[in-house]
Formats: sequence, structure tokens, C-alpha cells
Amino acid sequence: MRNLRSILLGCVACTAFHPLAAIAQDTQAGASERGLGDIVVTARRVEENLQSVPVAVTGFNSEMLQNLNIANFGDLGAAVPNLDVQRQFGSASAPQFYLRGVSTGSLKFETDAGIGLYIDGVYLGRPAGTAFDLADIERVEVLRGPQGTLFGRNSTGGAINFITAAPSGELKVKVEGTIGNFDRYKGRISVDLPAFGPLSVRLSYLHDQNRGYVKNLTPGRTYNFTAPFGTVKSAKDFGRENTDAFAAAARLDLDALKIDYKFDYTDKRSTQLGQQLLGFDPSFAATAPAFYGSPSLVVGPSTKRQKALALDFTTPSRLKIQGHSLTAAYDISDQVTVKSITAYRKLDEFVGGNDIDGGALVVGGLPFTPISSIEDRHQKQWSQELQLLGNMGQIEWVVGGFWFRETGTDNNPVFIGALFPPVTLDPSRGPGTGTTANIFGVPSDYLAGSDASVRNRSLAGYAHLSWKSDDFELAGGIRYSKDNRREMLRAAGLRPFVLPAETFNASGDHWDFDATATYIINPDARFYARFATGYLSGGIVGGIPFKAETVRSYEIGFKGDLIDQTLRVNAAAFHTDRRNVQTLAFTATAGTFILSAPKAEESGFELELTAVPTEGLTFNTSFGYVHSKLSDNPTLGPVNSLSPKYTMNVGGQYDAPHFANDSYLSFRIDGAFKDKRLSDPVRNSATANLTTLPSRFDINARLSLVDLPLAGTKARVSAWVQNLTNNQELEFARNLSTSVIGVFQVPRTYGIDVGFQF
Repeated sequence: MRNLRSILLGCVACTAFHPLAAIAQDTQAGASERGLGDIVVTARRVEENLQSVPVAVTGFNSEMLQNLNIANFGDLGAAVPNLDVQRQFGSASAPQFYLRGVSTGSLKFETDAGIGLYIDGVYLGRPAGTAFDLADIERVEVLRGPQGTLFGRNSTGGAINFITAAPSGELKVKVEGTIGNFDRYKGRISVDLPAFGPLSVRLSYLHDQNRGYVKNLTPGRTYNFTAPFGTVKSAKDFGRENTDAFAAAARLDLDALKIDYKFDYTDKRSTQLGQQLLGFDPSFAATAPAFYGSPSLVVGPSTKRQKALALDFTTPSRLKIQGHSLTAAYDISDQVTVKSITAYRKLDEFVGGNDIDGGALVVGGLPFTPISSIEDRHQKQWSQELQLLGNMGQIEWVVGGFWFRETGTDNNPVFIGALFPPVTLDPSRGPGTGTTANIFGVPSDYLAGSDASVRNRSLAGYAHLSWKSDDFELAGGIRYSKDNRREMLRAAGLRPFVLPAETFNASGDHWDFDATATYIINPDARFYARFATGYLSGGIVGGIPFKAETVRSYEIGFKGDLIDQTLRVNAAAFHTDRRNVQTLAFTATAGTFILSAPKAEESGFELELTAVPTEGLTFNTSFGYVHSKLSDNPTLGPVNSLSPKYTMNVGGQYDAPHFANDSYLSFRIDGAFKDKRLSDPVRNSATANLTTLPSRFDINARLSLVDLPLAGTKARVSAWVQNLTNNQELEFARNLSTSVIGVFQVPRTYGIDVGFQF
């Protein structure tokens, strides 16, 4: 009740801002030439102007994406308040997200993520494997706060939607190339074909590669495994990437019926940034010198970023992603449209070897690992969404149904204290099996790993209604979801040598609601108050059931385009209550597990400002504050929140007056700050100094010559630099119950872009 009263008092306090109404009244005459442009979002499942949607949402159009160098989900962290994106260890293609204190980053198919990730409105069942480039992005929207009614389960922190470009029906060609340090080479081509009657098509191809940022001092060491792993070889460099991506879009426009097909495919070969040995857990410190103190340890513990590491079991990985979506919209009348979204997506990732312990060790002449792993995983998903959308005067509504089915397999042994003899390696599933030799007495290579299959299904129905007058808008929605989850556990923990292989089932359902009241000062300014619920599905991991996480959110906000639409102000204050909070943790003996906290509270504030004080000059800034408080785990005690308390970005762009040939210079600089934060959910005061990530401020800059006439085309040439001051801070760290390892940020990169449009 105290929190609810605070929200209501905040609504009343908004009347103190009434002078803003007088300023905003001046905007009704329309924007000047130097005014701010509109940004389209689909936060309520229909296209709307970002400023008219009573939801905290950040939107980026194609020009903004280019200026900010955003190519995939992992690039968004520097541009959205209260959003942090980290490159974690365990996979080169699995960024970890934190949005308003809610985390994603799980590598387990049995668990879901609290931030919904979408491509063209299609839900991605696995956040693991989302650091892949899309060949043709048109816009991006980041919705902050629970989106449980319109976007469904697993959006307790928010939703991120990438929208790819649709065909125009006119002949257009766009070619872009990049060359940079660390042997960075990138090329992209997009071709819009002329319409053939009602059919139009767009094709795009992307190639992006670099040689990596950290050298491996032990490259080329080969290990032969039984299927499905095969032969692996330690990487030459860490952070190396080689990506090929393709996209196709086709539109059939039959007036009342429009059918869109979109296809994306990415083939990414890469290596992790490299796990660096930071130090040791005190419980392991007495044993560590027997292994890490040997001459075979090439690089010792250090809390400073090393330019070269010795990781003899970290190998290149390969990720293949493909997606198909078919969207059909039929106008039954001028007021009613029926829409169908059918989608299929597939993920195949061979993670390869993962030298978790941060060292290259030899015992008795054989390669030895205190802790490492190898992984092969595959996932498929089908989804079907059917919507009925209506617009009748002051009332707009959508009624929909959603079906989702996912299957996956994940084979992930974890080698603890293991020797690798020169034979074909078969991971041990119990005493007397396999060909690895364990000197720690661990009975199985699956004690902390698993070999499992999953089948997850979800069914939902929802409805959302809004009523709008000149001064007010009232909106509300409801959703019912039913989940069925199955885990088929072949090996994990004491399975199968003590406990048999077994299949586990879990099911649950949930109702979600939202309600929003908006006071429309004028078409360019409004206040809103919003209540929303959401849930993160429960299930079973390692044969142990866990409850669904639920959230209730209270939010007030203001959106305004002021001073003749030259100043955009978007602000939101929020409070959330979560129950059965799901946090994933890892230890050398237990592997990955749910570290549940009975409840959590997040309170915070977000402010986004964009100003165009004069023609050609644009300033933008955003600020995010979130205070997270998690209750203790009944068994393990305090649970750490891993979200930074403060995030901020500032940027400015100056477009100089045009030259005689109509080209012009454009300069942009952006800075992003995030507060210091913890990186290990399990609280351990003895290693907290090693797993605390420092605050940092990163600067990016770009200088462009735009619209340069060249051989009948228009060219764009840009010189850019990322991480201008060459920060080399710790980005991710974990205590593994033995060693403490960390991943450091990418150093300064720079290059030149050249682009042409025909």
C-alpha cells in the first residue's frame, strides 16, 4: 500500500508540471524545419508514433542505427536507459542483458529469460545465440517494464524487437564496406527489385570479420572426441569473428490482402573474448599451487587485462541461425483487419571447448583442466499468432491467440580435475566409463554438466482495448497463458550411474493484466499512469522444479515534444514487485542451477532528452536509475543484484551546411556510462573484490562526408572509433568455487566506412 500511495501521490504531483502544458501548447502549430522527426514503434502491436504510446519505449530508425553502429541485440546497451549488455563467458554468441534490474543470459534450454527478444514480432525462444548480425535492419524498439498482455510470458523486464526492412517495389541498390584495425573487414549489399505486378522483393547480404583482440599462447592443441563433438583445436585468437548473413523479404500486395515473407540466415564462426584468471577462491587456494604454480602455467593470475592468454581448450565455435516468418493481413472492412503471423526458427551451435579455468596446465605430461567444458546444442521452434484488430471511432482493440512449440537438445559435459589422455575422448557418465581420467575424484563428467532434451509448449489468448478522446485515453488488456514443459535428462549430477535417466514434466498457467490512463495535454504532450503484470515461466532444470516468477509494476510517465518540436522529453518513474525471482548461478560441483529469491523490489527513474537547438545540431541524453533489493535465498543466503544502479548516455551530432555539390560533413560523438556492479549472484565477501565490475565511461565518435556525388550515385564516407579512450575494464566475472575468472571489454577499434546508393 505504501508503494501504491507513492505512485498516486506522484500522479498528483504531476500537476506541479502544469507550466509544461503552456510550453507544449506552442507546439500545436507543427514542427519547424529543424524539428524532431517521428519514430514508428509497434509497442501495442500496431504501428504508432513513439510519442503517442503510453509506454516507456526507446525507438531507433535506420539512420540512428547507422550512426550508433547498432547491428545486433548486443549493441544496444550503450543507448537505452537502465539497459546493460555484457559479453559473458560460456558462448561467443550469448550476451547477458539487464533491463530495469531483470536479467537474461541463461544458456540452459530448461530456463527462459525475463526480457523478450523478437525479430519482426516473432519471439526468440532462446536468448543464447542472439549476438548475431542481421543483414538488413530497418528499426529497433526497446520496451521497458512488463509487457505481459501483448507480448506474453517472459517479458517481465521488457521486450526488444528488431524489425527488418520490407521491399519498396522500386529498383534500389545500397552497398557498404568497412575496413578497420584488428583486420576488420565488413561488406553489405541490399537490392530492392522492381515490383512485378503485386509482388516486390528485397535481398541483402552481409559479411563481417576480424582477427580477434587477445592472442592465444597455446594455439592449435588438438583433442579428438566421440560424437557429437568430434575433433576440436584451440583457437589462435580470442574475440575473432567471421560472419555471413543473408536476408530476403517478399511482399504480395493484393489491396485488401497483404502477405509478407521474411527470411534471415546467419552463419557465425567465432571465439570467446577469452577467460582470464583473476585469482582463486580461498577454499581452493591451498590446492591451487599444486597445479597453477607449476611451470606449465604460462600466464599467472592478474586483475589487469592481458594481451595474450594461454587457453589450450578454448576452441572456435560455430553458430547457424535461420528464421522464416509469414505475415498475412486481410482487411475485412475499413475498421477490421485479421492478421496471421506464422514462424519457424532454428538454432544450431557447436560451442566447442571452453577453457573455464583460465589456464593451460599439464600434469604428468598430459593436458589437465581444473574445470572446462564442451558443448553441442540444437533448437527448433514453431509459433503461430492470430490477431483481430479493430478501429471504430474512438475505440481501438486487438484480440489474439498465440501458440508456441520448442524442442532442443544440449550435450554439455563439464570436466573437473580431468586429464586428457592421447586417445579419442569419451566423456565419463559414471565410474568406470569414458576415457577421461579424473584426479579430483569427481565420478562423472556430467556431475556439473548435463545431456538433456527439452520440449516446451505455450498457448495463450489475449485482448486489449483503448478508448481515446481529445483529452484522455484509457487502455487495458488481459491475457491467459498455459505452459507445458518437459525435460528429458540422460546425464546430469548423479545420473545415470546412481539415479536413472528420467523424463520430468511441469505445467502452469497465469493471468496477466494491464491498465493505463493518459491525460493528453495536446497532441504533442501527455502524462500517463500504468499498472502491468507479467511472469517468467517456471519449469524443471536438472530434475528440480522451480516456480514461475511473477511481477507487478507501477509506472508514471511524461512524453512531450516541446518548443516547436525541437525538444523531446520522455520520463518515467517505476516500482516493481517480483516473487519467486529466478537467478541462474554456477558452481563447480552443482553446475548451473536456479538461485531463487522469494521476492525482489526494483524502483527507478528514466529520462530521455533530444534537442535540436538550431538547424543541423542535435543533442541527446538519457539517464537511468534502478535500485534493486533481493531477499535472501533460504539455503545460500544473500543474492546479489547484478544490474548497475546508474546508466547514462550523452551524444551530439552536427551536420554542417551543404557544399555546392549538396554534400555535407557530419560529426557525431557519444558517451556511455554505467555504474560499478556485481557480477556474481552468489555473495562471497572473500572474492567480491575480484567479481565487482568497475564503473566506466566509453566514448564513440564518427566523422562522415554524406551525399557525395560520385559517378551518378551518392556516396557516404565515415571515419569512426569505438572506445576512443581505450578503456580496458573487466566486463564479466565469476567465482567458480575454484578459480575466479573474468572477461575484459573490447579495446579501442577504429576504421573507415564507405557506402553507395544507386
